[in-house]
Amino acid sequence: MGQARTMHGARAKLAIVDPTGSFKVVGLFSNVSYGVTYDMQPIYILGKHAPGEIVPTGQEAVTVTATGFRVVDNGPHVAGKVPKLQDLLMMDDLGLAIIDRQTGKTVMQVFNVRPTGYQTTVGARGVQEITVNFIGIRIQDESGDQNEEGSATDISDGS
Repeated sequence: MGQARTMHGARAKLAIVDPTGSFKVVGLFSNVSYGVTYDMQPIYILGKHAPGEIVPTGQEAVTVTATGFRVVDNGPHVAGKVPKLQDLLMMDDLGLAIIDRQTGKTVMQVFNVRPTGYQTTVGARGVQEITVNFIGIRIQDESGDQNEEGSATDISDGS
């Protein structure tokens, strides 16, 4: 039968990619969820009940949520790269990646990521959990690059 092809949690390693492009695996997260939403505009026309067309008008920012366990001396500002208040002005973009430890492939990578905050909870007879939220500009998986079409305007145009 061979090796399993189905991705699962024991195969997934979450890495934070620093501004130099170095991957650093973060071992305290136990759950990561992410998603992409496209903006679609229905076009309604006179003389028709249903939309005449659905037009793609954009992509929302990529959202990522990582949940894990709070480790003393390795909190959200260390493990999750959440900036401290005094560091907001000079913070750099990060990247996030999920790496398949069986194949070594990067199965998800988010670019131009910023941590947006964290939540934590602790209760009797339980371990303290931490959730770090991130937002990024674009995402790709092992199927290939996802980039804007070549004629798209960039924030640095005209400067």
